[in-house]
Amino acid sequence: MHKILIDLERPDLEVSLGLNPSAPRAARHRVALVDHPSPDLRDAVTLLTGELVTRAAQQCQASRGETVQLRVWMPADVVRVELRAPPSLLSPVREGDHQQYGEMLLDQVADRWSIDNAQDVTCMWFEINRHEARGEADHEPHERPGVTRRVRSSLTRKSGATVGGRARTV
Repeated sequence: MHKILIDLERPDLEVSLGLNPSAPRAARHRVALVDHPSPDLRDAVTLLTGELVTRAAQQCQASRGETVQLRVWMPADVVRVELRAPPSLLSPVREGDHQQYGEMLLDQVADRWSIDNAQDVTCMWFEINRHEARGEADHEPHERPGVTRRVRSSLTRKSGATVGGRARTV
């Protein structure tokens, strides 16, 4: 197994975001401008980033003026996105919680994700491998097999959704 190393001291993007209704959109926009990943990978990363920021924004009371720190790494092997916030904004979900949708997306799209708690800050992060695993050759040449297929299949299964303006099946 190939070990992936990320220099956590040197993110490709580090920005503070004020939590307001436009914060998820701003986060997606900022992340989309980092590096030049394939369109499918960029879509997966921006989708999950929006979910992380939305989760924090929904927990925030607008009058509190909370900010979160968004950090992104895009080395050759993996994409990593972290959202650092006060623990009350990124608490684990309970059964029946509306945030279960975001965790379902993380399970379906990310290769790894977690919520790491410290005393004064919680870090919710995900990683997506940029290269296919050995033995995954049943994809179209232009596709990134793991994440792309998972995004499409989960969206298609859930609602018959369209991806990229066209109906797609897996």
